[in-house]
Amino acid sequence: MVDGRYTDRLILGHMPLVGISYQSREKDAEYRRRFSDAKAMREVVDAAVELGVTKFAAASPDSSSLASLHIHVLDTLAGEGIEIEMIPCIGIPLRIGGGGVDAFRRWATYLAFEESESPGVRRRILDDPILNFREGWKHRLPASRPYDEADFRELTVDWEMFDDGLEAFLGLPVSYIEPGSETDFLAMTGRIDLLGEVVDRIKEHGFGGVLFGVHHAGMTIPRLDEELDGFDGYLTPLNPLGVMMFPSKASAERAVRSTKRSVFAIKPLAGGRVRTEEAFRYVFGFDIEGCMIGCASTSEVEENIEAAVKAQRAL
Repeated sequence: MVDGRYTDRLILGHMPLVGISYQSREKDAEYRRRFSDAKAMREVVDAAVELGVTKFAAASPDSSSLASLHIHVLDTLAGEGIEIEMIPCIGIPLRIGGGGVDAFRRWATYLAFEESESPGVRRRILDDPILNFREGWKHRLPASRPYDEADFRELTVDWEMFDDGLEAFLGLPVSYIEPGSETDFLAMTGRIDLLGEVVDRIKEHGFGGVLFGVHHAGMTIPRLDEELDGFDGYLTPLNPLGVMMFPSKASAERAVRSTKRSVFAIKPLAGGRVRTEEAFRYVFGFDIEGCMIGCASTSEVEENIEAAVKAQRAL
């Protein structure tokens, strides 16, 4: 067991365990095959517990084919008397005029807002290695029309679907709920009212903590810090490459350093593109509350936790 002073800030991420590698479609398929077996999933979780990790990310059952199995594994762990905390991500199901919000038009809208202040953001978004896993990313995004002010006024949330996501975690040891990265869209379009209702619904369901998931920290964090109350902080990418840190790595870093709310780092390894030692030296150079680490094997758990602990000890 590693000293709890250093593992208390570590969170075992869920993405590899539900079949998402951020490396290749072949790797995704390999993960889905491997972790369709609850025993294989449990081995990774147990390896983290053995090293002192008590916090685990999760996602609503409709987010992937393996999300329900992952929730079941964590529920079983808690039922065995092992003290754990869960941080589930619940996507915010956005609607405009009765239909869903198109992902490419949503990202085109981000560009429309961000390019005036960050001229390099278009190339950064088009070249981002994680975003490029979306089919036809570099072709479909430039061809997509941003949403406009009339669309922003029509924005709403499918509250029944959002509530269903919350209800999947009732009775489980949840420390925070993470409304997903649709947060960025609502913040940029000025629909802070809907984010306020998101917070209210989470608390009405009996959950106390709220962490917003953001990928456009440089714009979203300052705005929410100023305009919204009742939530605890943010989960946002932090890695030396600046992957998924928008509109620029520098603006995201400034926002993380400036906020007085809690910050939890995600994607510290940039989907396996950064060496563990470099990643955690960088991440723990910030005053963060926690760091989420995705692992697809017991050996990855051991390697990543050892590197994260070493980086914290060196501070």
